[in-house]
Amino acid sequence: MTAEELRQRLYQKPFMPFRVRLKDGRFFDISDPIMNLVAESVFIIGIPAPDDPRWADRQEWVDLALIEGLENPLETSTPTGS
Repeated sequence: MTAEELRQRLYQKPFMPFRVRLKDGRFFDISDPIMNLVAESVFIIGIPAPDDPRWADRQEWVDLALIEGLENPLETSTPTGS
């Protein structure tokens, strides 16, 4: 996964929620592009707060080399992370 591929998915208009699946079996659901940041070698994923999903509670730094693939679109909102 390249930074440019991830940026295209994250900032497409209209935004379509998607799942980031990692090689170790973990996954993160991306439902809002504003909480996330793509750098050249890392994807910083904002994890929504349990009491107010409009705000990030914490963040996960994921090396782009660990991303197995993206699944699109998400049909329903599911908990982020596993």
